[in-house]
Amino acid sequence: MSADKVELAALSPEERQALILDKVNAAGRVLAAGLAQEFGVSEDSIRRDLRDLSDAGLVQRFHGGAARLVTPALDFQRREALHAGEKQRIGRAAAALIPDGATLLVDSSTTVVQFVRSLPPTLSLRIITTAVDVAAAALDHPLAEVIMLGGRLGRLTRSATGAGAVDAVRALRVDYCVLGTCGVDHDLTLRADDFEDAHLKATMIRAANKTLLLATADKLGQAATYEVAPITSVSTLFTSSTDAAILTSIREAGVDVEAV
Repeated sequence: MSADKVELAALSPEERQALILDKVNAAGRVLAAGLAQEFGVSEDSIRRDLRDLSDAGLVQRFHGGAARLVTPALDFQRREALHAGEKQRIGRAAAALIPDGATLLVDSSTTVVQFVRSLPPTLSLRIITTAVDVAAAALDHPLAEVIMLGGRLGRLTRSATGAGAVDAVRALRVDYCVLGTCGVDHDLTLRADDFEDAHLKATMIRAANKTLLLATADKLGQAATYEVAPITSVSTLFTSSTDAAILTSIREAGVDVEAV
């Protein structure tokens, strides 16, 4: 065992937990196995640390690790007002890519709502969604056929979730999936704050020939609790980010990037 590991292994549980909390807040999430190796202690010890931190209301536990506490969700109207100009630019840029006659499977997101509102009124489209606000915006399009998939509605996502919605999406094959995201972390993984939403997003990606990801600048490099899919599952990213490092990494992964 290296000298550094000996030193870490000698820490008290309280000292170790303080360091673990710093790592969670910096990275967004940690895995018990990796922490056990890093600190030179058993996974059982790390699990007890994570349980103590969770009981203290400092982290959110999941199977095999822990994540930074999710900021309480803003209501839809307040989220829609945040970065409104960015969302409109992103929505217009993505909408300009859609050809006449396309079938779209559209996710729940305030940025995606701007996309739907920006779709040219001359296009004949089929818009399929689980999201209440997306369906309402799509109904204002003069030529769009709007299909609302059912299920239990989640307050966080304002969208149908659960097995019924997932099964309905599995039966589809569409031209484009249009997604928002809670974050794309530094490992270039799409992430979500809600478990069922993450599962639904992953299923939507698999149902589409191409996936368009719409993300304001604050979402790139942002961690969230649940994994959705690797960035390589995305065809084109539309973003307002000017972070050259992460945009270069995404391009090198084979994803087209439209910075607006």
